[in-house]
Amino acid sequence: MNGCKAARRESGDEMNIVLYVNCFLPIIGGREIVVHHLAGALKELGHRVRVVGPAGLWSQRHLRFGYPLHRFPTLLGGAFAEQEGLCKLLIDSTLWGCDVIHAHNTFPCGYAAARLKSIRNLPLVITPHGEDIHVIPEIGYGQRLDPVKRSKIGYALQRAELVTAVSDSIEASLLDAGAHPAKIRKVPNGIDTERFQRPAGADVRRRLGLEGDARLIVTVGNYRPCKGHEVLIRSMPLILSREPRARLVIVGKTADSLQSLAERLGLQNKVAFPGVVAFPIPSNGGAATGSSEPDWLAGIYQESEVYVSAGVGEGAEGMSLAMMEAMAAGLPVVATDISGNRDMVRHERTGFVVPPSDPVSLAEGVLRLLHSDGLRVRMGGESRRASDSYRWTGIARQYLNVYREARERSAARPLQ
Repeated sequence: MNGCKAARRESGDEMNIVLYVNCFLPIIGGREIVVHHLAGALKELGHRVRVVGPAGLWSQRHLRFGYPLHRFPTLLGGAFAEQEGLCKLLIDSTLWGCDVIHAHNTFPCGYAAARLKSIRNLPLVITPHGEDIHVIPEIGYGQRLDPVKRSKIGYALQRAELVTAVSDSIEASLLDAGAHPAKIRKVPNGIDTERFQRPAGADVRRRLGLEGDARLIVTVGNYRPCKGHEVLIRSMPLILSREPRARLVIVGKTADSLQSLAERLGLQNKVAFPGVVAFPIPSNGGAATGSSEPDWLAGIYQESEVYVSAGVGEGAEGMSLAMMEAMAAGLPVVATDISGNRDMVRHERTGFVVPPSDPVSLAEGVLRLLHSDGLRVRMGGESRRASDSYRWTGIARQYLNVYREARERSAARPLQ
């Protein structure tokens, strides 16, 4: 109790905060994990916080996270989904109160919360998470390529008091989408460093069907063409020619085309596709660390020697949560020279930055690390130290400053 009181004194007045999302755990993605940890950190600092908006009222009713989670049934959906989302947010904010809404994407959540301001002038902060704000026209990536969604994203950015950017690339995309520069605040993603530094209790090699002396190279992320999985797979024959024990592990939703490519290149049993690795959610609430199941993702990082981020174009990465996790586990990184990666990787300190869409450069970066224990250990240590600056309590304090500023801005302008 004294700790909570101290936290409230430290952080100022207690706030009633809504983290508004349209999907949530156990669905696995960077946004879902970010919102989970932010909610926990805000609660630890003495604030009232709840996650609002995802479906699964009945199917996910058994899950507990240590903070209120208000799920809703999908009643109409389809063409009525936006109106339904607005109604649910209005009902929730009216029944349980709200000092600030923090919407986690510009569309659909930011748009729904912006429309709510015509009814209730609640302070609104929006955080984009990638596809809702970035565009890569060459591969058809990004919601703003749809003219209707682009207009709604612009509306949300215009109505919000403040928007946050986790990286330079997100900030650039926000400006391109019409956000006023004076509204943008830089707040990076956070990381649960302790999770990736304690023993995971996972027999990773047996689960992946890999040899005991295999040298693991890992990348984590659901498949999208912009992520560069194909380029990474094409680098493997070059890596294997000089390190036959190397094995690539691609974690996340995959595509048949990736496995077909691996087979065509003769990489059977050289590339593992474990799919989505479940977030360690305990069934009785509290922190995820209370789960009795092994933490397979942490175990994969801890058994690996190199992390690779192979994005092929600007906008492919915002601020990669998976890369941050790998760095917290002490992995050096080989990353392509695109915004997002450049924000995190210090060339020849925490890893190597190489040209995008170049399997030879990827291979050379990986091999330099595999062939030098001293270099790999030194860069891994630098990675771990760099990750300490992204602990969630500090990130939550930065968001609290944004929330307070949003309240001041909201109070200064009339109902719109």
